[in-house]
Amino acid sequence: MHHLQRQTGARVRQVFVSAEEPPALPEAPAPLRPAAVQTGPSLVAAKTLPARTDQLDLPAEERPREQGIPRSDLVRGFEFEKGRYVEFEPDELESIAPKTSDDMQIVEFVHFDEVDPVYLETSYYVSPDGAGEKAYALLFEALKKTGYAAIAEFVMHRRDQTMILRPGKKGVIAHTLFYEDEVRRENEFRADPAMVAPKEMDLAVKLVDALAAKFEPDKFKDKYRERLQAAIAAKVETGTFRETAAPTVHAPAVVDIMAALTESLARAKKPVASEGKAAGTPAKKGRKSGR
Repeated sequence: MHHLQRQTGARVRQVFVSAEEPPALPEAPAPLRPAAVQTGPSLVAAKTLPARTDQLDLPAEERPREQGIPRSDLVRGFEFEKGRYVEFEPDELESIAPKTSDDMQIVEFVHFDEVDPVYLETSYYVSPDGAGEKAYALLFEALKKTGYAAIAEFVMHRRDQTMILRPGKKGVIAHTLFYEDEVRRENEFRADPAMVAPKEMDLAVKLVDALAAKFEPDKFKDKYRERLQAAIAAKVETGTFRETAAPTVHAPAVVDIMAALTESLARAKKPVASEGKAAGTPAKKGRKSGR
């Protein structure tokens, strides 16, 4: 799916703007999804039009700034042929998207070592909601005792997910799975064993045996990250940095709790529950959390 401008059908692209001087938009941008489920950064898009030749000779600071397109003027488009798109309004995509659910349905049990790691996508630590601890513990112990892993279906981030649940050292670990049509098997290179001579194989096996070790992930470090952290520390120590004005923080209004309670009590129309009778509303069912 690509973003297209509704009026022209032109593809849009991302531009960078100053956070201190956001560009003026014709109207307030409207999210494609409700704020509660929208994910990812907000993009300020511009028309995919060639630069005007009469502006190429102007200094960058004198060129007119590109006008952003509000999200309410965007539609999603799928390019089914070169340069040809089928368009979808936000409400059309909303109508076919699955609803995020608290329910995880286990459909079968398999041996985890039979699953090709190429199918594994993202790993999560699974924890139960308040009422599900016993069922969670039962699943964890059953997986440990039988040696099986559970294949489950779940809706997360408005997307159907197939997951495999396996027991870790202390709890259940989940891995989202790629679907079969998402695995590009045609990209796997086909090695030719006939090219390997017996002596070469013997030498290769000896090399493998010489480097064989127990897997210890803490031995491996992100060397680029370490060099970057050292470079940052050096610039801070030598004073090679820039300070920006701190954003203005407005203190929250002080709430008079007694006044608010008095006002709420005065507005209440429902009589207070009689003594000895429980009053209140049931708590909303907790959601499963990942990671």
